[in-house]
Amino acid sequence: MKSEIENFADFSIIRYAQCWEDTRILLKALDLKEGETYVSIASGGDNSLAMLTQKVHKVIALDLNPAQLHCVHLKKAAFQKLDYNDLLTFLGITPCENRWAIFDELKELLPHETKIYWEAHPELLEQGIIHSGKFENYFRLFRKKVLPFIYNKKTIADLVRPKTKEERIHFYNNKWNKKRWNLLFRLFFSRKMMGKLGRDAAFFKYVEGHVAENILKRVKYALTELDCSKNPYLEYILFGTYKSNLPYYLRPEHFDIIKSNIDRLEIQQNTIEGFLSSYKGAPISGYNLSDIFEYMNKEEMFKLYKSLIKYAKEDSRVVYWNMLVPRQCPKTLKNEVKALEEISRALFLEDEAFFYSKFIVEEIKKRRNLWDKNLFNL
Repeated sequence: MKSEIENFADFSIIRYAQCWEDTRILLKALDLKEGETYVSIASGGDNSLAMLTQKVHKVIALDLNPAQLHCVHLKKAAFQKLDYNDLLTFLGITPCENRWAIFDELKELLPHETKIYWEAHPELLEQGIIHSGKFENYFRLFRKKVLPFIYNKKTIADLVRPKTKEERIHFYNNKWNKKRWNLLFRLFFSRKMMGKLGRDAAFFKYVEGHVAENILKRVKYALTELDCSKNPYLEYILFGTYKSNLPYYLRPEHFDIIKSNIDRLEIQQNTIEGFLSSYKGAPISGYNLSDIFEYMNKEEMFKLYKSLIKYAKEDSRVVYWNMLVPRQCPKTLKNEVKALEEISRALFLEDEAFFYSKFIVEEIKKRRNLWDKNLFNL
């Protein structure tokens, strides 16, 4: 079963070398249980790897883009083979003179297609694969071409120094919120610029309203309400690396447990629709769906949601984000799915990946009969 977005978007490149979604709130929302099976949209692999910090039975990471999965396979191999410091060096967190030599140690662990892909892209390996995506390059352009026209290095450094909430608000209003900031931000994060340089234009098919304006509001929230000094997403956007705040899956306290569980990560090239249409495994205890519902119409979302219910355990969590398109479980499924609104709101207030307009946590109250002949009738 094909996903609607397959007909419109380009899936031949690494679009996201990292996951630009807050891992902390995802894990809290999923409430992972030992010995259970979970499905996760792969993207750059960060959140799927982070799910291995619990002793789950399996995390099935899906993506229809083979280039994304080459990223995930390589990160998985790095966890399998390398020690912690070499892992950071190879991925691009710390400097390295010859990442190609480390890649030679990992080749034997990679699927043939992944090995061929990286051998054909040595320049991506050498710069560190976490920097190799189109979206990461989009932030590189913002950091190098836009920010210097607005602020000096001291002001940027001051933004991420520890402050109280009152100090953050004062700094934003008096040092950061300039006319040039508002103008250039709106231009750079407009629908046209994001579609050309960051995301794919097809991802905006169902978007209504002002893209940049909505994102700007979320950025203001992050810079004033949240602690900028502890935000890894902001740190990378501003400096192009991680200085004080590593992504969740790369923090030292999580390395040993992820490494010990790494074989529990199963990687598949597939859409969520295609995967579920032939799934014969254990009932699924939770879904990390990123923001996939934004890329499909309401009818397709309804069909997919019925399939999610079909293969889920009772009390399974369905977790996803809205960025620019409002989506949540169809009301016609309210007898089978409960919206966890208080949890959703509380976690969204913590969301450090500030591009999104809403965070949604829903719980499947009961499973449909696997042999319900009317399951997919609208």
